[in-house]
Amino acid sequence: MYRFLTRAACCLFALWGCGVHSMELAAHGNTIILSGPVVGTELVMVKDAFAANPKIDLVVLRNSHGGEAWTGYRVGEFLRDAGVTTAVSGYCISSCSRMFLGGKQRLFTNDYPADRTYVGFHGHYSADGNLDRTSVQKGGLYAWILKYSDGKADPDLVKRWIAIEKNRGAANFFHPDVGAALGNSLFFCDGLTAQNPTSCEPIATNALERGVITDVRRISSPDQSTQPGRQRALQFPPSGYAALADLAKLPLESAAGTEQYQRYLQAKPPRAFAVAPTRQHWGWVSGGTDDVNAAALKRCEERAKQACVLYSVDDNVVFR
Repeated sequence: MYRFLTRAACCLFALWGCGVHSMELAAHGNTIILSGPVVGTELVMVKDAFAANPKIDLVVLRNSHGGEAWTGYRVGEFLRDAGVTTAVSGYCISSCSRMFLGGKQRLFTNDYPADRTYVGFHGHYSADGNLDRTSVQKGGLYAWILKYSDGKADPDLVKRWIAIEKNRGAANFFHPDVGAALGNSLFFCDGLTAQNPTSCEPIATNALERGVITDVRRISSPDQSTQPGRQRALQFPPSGYAALADLAKLPLESAAGTEQYQRYLQAKPPRAFAVAPTRQHWGWVSGGTDDVNAAALKRCEERAKQACVLYSVDDNVVFR
């Protein structure tokens, strides 16, 4: 694994502040995995990785909110010239999305659930999180997106997302298959309020149509089995009783309990939801504890005064 950090490059991007590490690069055969913030040192890091292994053909971008704008363009252009495939694992936003768009072939992975795997596009922002229109124009962001989407991006939509006023907003593209459950797979967040990406304005198009991805296959990263969420999924597999979001099958006869389950669905793993035989009591926990399963059961049993069972663990319904 390579890690590079230079104080000078870091200070160029005040939003992240000095002392923040650059993206981490992990090599797995002919695949490299990039994760974390973009601070300005990543182009050299990626070039060094390709110099060390000219056979690299897959670049996975994982859980990055982006960062320094110039680097996103340059890494994306380097990857396009190299003719490699890029794949998103988790979330890839802002300058990370430009790195992703640089891939000649572009895919989603199945490292994380489909509703938590997305690419988010927006403009350039100053240290206070406000849109920097001058930087957007000088960077040629509009024309760059049209070119690197292979001419498939919707010009009007691109104009909307590069003009989002706050950096927490974005046009968030999920895998097209997400549309079957959520009605749409593209959600436009204006950034004026904090929102879960899938609760924002739905847009009736998808990542394949707009050149964000070139193939609907979902691939596995070479380190997928080592990810904490994947290990828990293997330990607590789905029972087949119900889909995670199927409220009709939730074994609760309590409006408050159903509302709490909906909140649970918005929480980030690790998480667990427990129910009681009474169908009136429940308990759930998300993060902040070493054993969310035990904590959820304990909360439920304190309310029900009897033993409870797990209904869901992370993204699987385990209830039988």
